[in-house]
Amino acid sequence: MKHILTFLVTLSLLHFTSNAQDLATDNIMIKKGDVETARRIRRAELNDAIRPAWHLTIAEGNGMPFDPNGAIFKDGVYHLWYLYQAEEGHHWQHLSSIDLFHWRWHSNDLKHNEGEPDKGIFSGNAFLAKDGKVVIAYHGLETGGNCVAYSSDANLNIWTKPKSNPIANPGWDPHMWFEGDTYYQISGGNPPVLYTGEAYDQPMKKIGDFLVHNMPDVDNFEDISCPDFFKLDDKWVLVCISHARGARYYIGDWDGKQFEPESHFRMNWPGGTFFAPETLLDDKGRRILWAWVLDKKSGVSSGTMSMPRVLTLAKDKLSLNIEPPEEIERLRYNGMQEKPFNIAAGQSITLSNIAGNSLEMDIIIDPGAAKRFGVKVFCSKDGREQTPVIIDKVKNTLQIDMRPSSLAKPDYREFVMRDPNPVVETEEAPFTLMPKEKVHLRIFLDKSVLEVFANGRQCITQVIYPTLADAVNVQIFTEDAPIKMEQAKGWKLFPAMQW
Repeated sequence: MKHILTFLVTLSLLHFTSNAQDLATDNIMIKKGDVETARRIRRAELNDAIRPAWHLTIAEGNGMPFDPNGAIFKDGVYHLWYLYQAEEGHHWQHLSSIDLFHWRWHSNDLKHNEGEPDKGIFSGNAFLAKDGKVVIAYHGLETGGNCVAYSSDANLNIWTKPKSNPIANPGWDPHMWFEGDTYYQISGGNPPVLYTGEAYDQPMKKIGDFLVHNMPDVDNFEDISCPDFFKLDDKWVLVCISHARGARYYIGDWDGKQFEPESHFRMNWPGGTFFAPETLLDDKGRRILWAWVLDKKSGVSSGTMSMPRVLTLAKDKLSLNIEPPEEIERLRYNGMQEKPFNIAAGQSITLSNIAGNSLEMDIIIDPGAAKRFGVKVFCSKDGREQTPVIIDKVKNTLQIDMRPSSLAKPDYREFVMRDPNPVVETEEAPFTLMPKEKVHLRIFLDKSVLEVFANGRQCITQVIYPTLADAVNVQIFTEDAPIKMEQAKGWKLFPAMQW
């Protein structure tokens, strides 16, 4: 018996030692004061009145930029990386989720390691290679070109960078994919350049301009950065940004040598906050998009993603349908509903049952002859703070009026990366109602983030900074003619972030 006990104790010690060695590989030691500091940060985040509760938000620190990158669906899991800055420079932080809203932070990140040519990791994408490995393409800072890393690890925690990096030079924000027997890479810029190769870890050949031509509504100074290129039905879609104006997309044809766009649409407008889009294809066949919602918070952290959007090709094959994912329903609780009612010209009616600042609403309005009407959110009882969401049938626009949104009077600019950068206080997106068409709005509030989906074909995002505790009311209004509120449903949305 004594020998057996000795054997079991020895075995347990060996097991503990092995685990301890595995755990020690990260060389992170908790120092005196670290726990209390962490608790203080969490308390500050929980007490932050404008920190989003169910949008994906940086754990701590400032994400500037905070581009989503490397989105890929693998073995039932959504993987996403985001760009952030640490002491060693630009990193990609790894997250994963099974439902698009609850995320797990991974302890690893993609970064510069000693002896590697890149001095930081900048924007790029992830894709599945011919050999089954997941490949990340990224711009390697200070290399002048684009690099790759690859992984066969089930959880995508372990990555290898080839000695051939950078594989595309010169290069900027890459998007890389595998098709047929060829690896393709778009290198962003003005103009974007196409590279091809027979392997993902070897130097690629520069082919030439990726675009056959640009579109009439695109200015010559607009670059194509953060590109994401994919097929929807029988058309190809390029989602990207110009640094001056934010997210946008092209739809057209791809012959394996050049992309020929047929249409171009914005996803961000002056005064807006939608930047650096990134997509993936999941096991349901859905093309899902995130973008960085630029915020100006000055508290513990700054860095927020848009809620995921599902993209489909519209019937005209020249534009996209844009819808929220069904997974948002998992956050719903305490459902609310209003009975239908009519609103007279010049009238604004506060909803009796629906209110909140972390909220989903599903509203249907028959506009009748009205030319300008909509929904006001984040309304204080005295009306000093309110944010009108406006349908303007004369201008054919969907608008968010930020002028009365906050007593703090935040400085809304046309866009964060343009000089000169004029103040813009009303964001306006194109939106045309067909004759006798009703307005179907899905409106999402998250403390300081407002996202509006209109009739499944337009979406507008804005950051709002209410200061009054009672700025939680919702109103339906019309300015020039009567309207009918046919449906108003609402749900509280439970926080998906831990703090």
